[in-house]
Order: sequence, then C-alpha cells, then structure tokens
Amino acid sequence: MKKFLIYADEAWTQDLKDSHNRYYCFFGGFLATQQEFKQFEKNLTLLQKQYKQSKEIKWGNISNYNINFYKDIICLVDNFLRENEFAKYRQFFMDRHHQYIGEPTTALDSQFKIYYQFLKHSFGFQFIPFKNIEILFYLDTHSSHHHKEKLMEFAIDLPRVLNRNDIHIQIKFIDSKRSKVLQVCDLLMGAAGYYGNAIFERKVNGRKQITKHQKLKRDFGKTTYNMLRKIDADFRGKKAFNWFESTGIDGDKTNHYFHKLRIWKFIPSDSIPNSIWLNKNLGKGKTPISIN
Repeated sequence: MKKFLIYADEAWTQDLKDSHNRYYCFFGGFLATQQEFKQFEKNLTLLQKQYKQSKEIKWGNISNYNINFYKDIICLVDNFLRENEFAKYRQFFMDRHHQYIGEPTTALDSQFKIYYQFLKHSFGFQFIPFKNIEILFYLDTHSSHHHKEKLMEFAIDLPRVLNRNDIHIQIKFIDSKRSKVLQVCDLLMGAAGYYGNAIFERKVNGRKQITKHQKLKRDFGKTTYNMLRKIDADFRGKKAFNWFESTGIDGDKTNHYFHKLRIWKFIPSDSIPNSIWLNKNLGKGKTPISIN
C-alpha cells in the first residue's frame, strides 16, 4: 500500500464577512511521501540550528534580524518541491469580488466547509495513478470537537464519493508548534495574503511612507511569489503565472493530481460579482476607494 501525507493549514480567515482584504480564506498544503517529508523536516531543523533560531516558523515572526533565515526556508521549499518525485503544493483562497449570497452560516461553519472543499478537490485524489492508497491528512488542532468529528467522518466517506474505494483517508489534528511543515504552510499563506492584498501599501498611524517592516515583508512576499512562479514555469512550461487566479488543467483533468503546483480561487456557486472589489475600484493597499 502506497502512503501519502498531507500537511495543510489556513490563514487570513479572521473576519470572514467583514474585512478590507480582497483575498481571504487562504488554505495551503503540501503532499509527499513520509520519507520525503522526513528529509524536509530534517533540513528545516538543520537550518534553524545554523541560524540559532528557536522560535516557531511563522509569518508574524519575520523581522530584520531573521530575514535571511526565512529566505533560506523559501529555498528549502523550492528544493523540496523540485527534488522529490511526489512532492506537491496547493493553495486555496477566496475573492470578495465573488460575493456569497447563500444561506448564512457561522464563521466556524464556513471555516470547516472550506476544509471540506480543500480536502475533496485540491489534490485530485481520484486521479492518483496507484491502487490501494493510504492518505494521512495533518491539520492544525482545533477547539471544536464537533466540527473535527464531522470532518473526520467526511474524510472516511470521501473515497466512496470519488469512486475510489481503494483509497483510505484519515485526518489527524496536531499542534502546529510541533510540526515544522505546518509552520511553513503558515508562512506561505501569510506571504500570499500580505502580498496579494498589498498590505505593504497601507500607511501605518498616519505615516506618509510605508515602514521598513512593511518593505521587508513586501520583498519577502515577492521572493515567495517568484519561487512559485519559477516552479510553475519549469514544471508546466507556462510563462504566465497568477498567484490569485486558478491554475488551468492544460486540457487534462488528471493534472489536478499531477501538477507540481496548483492555485485554486474558490468561487461559491451561490455568489454574485461585486464590482467594488475589482482592482480598478481599489485604492492603495487594495481596499475599496470608499474605505480609504
């Protein structure tokens, strides 16, 4: 039986309904074999020792004192995806240009519905070209026991839904403080949300110029973007790459699994266009002009 692991985490899900951020509800994750992840974590540990970094790897922890450490993490991610046969990366997010008009739900319910979508569609399980597959899905721990139980039940039934009864899916909730891979997911989601929403352009406390810290994070976001863009170009042979539009399947639906990197802008079926969130109607920092 072939076994794959998936580490996935969410970010920018706070204030799902009311926010000045166009792009939100980011969910990102890696798929690889256990051995591939083991080497990745070993490399991350060695890097932490090299830079004498004891803090958790986290978007919010980036500073001028550790920026080289974080840039080298991006290099490790690049190597991990390039050098390992089964390693893949997926990014899910939502766009306020597509305004949800369906049945109202709580923020917690919405968050777990996103989990369902990511689990069901992001890695193209139905197109895995092997039989008798075990998939172990690691998520950051959550306080809602009810929602965790529902998600685990969903995972158990998913192979039937996908008509792949030879696949066994299991979900485990772990503390991200104990998983360097989950921490890297947080880092990439943080970079995506910050860079995509142009938060570096938003003036702080009435300042006329952006802060040095904003410039630092802007540049790190661009470094992350360039890494993903180059991987997409090298493995798909495409020059165009958009961090905030869905990746095409290049005429082959099995690429939902085979692509090394995929971006998915999730658009709910019960949604309508909201032109206020189009770029032409956004000011500095990509907030609606009426808000600026």
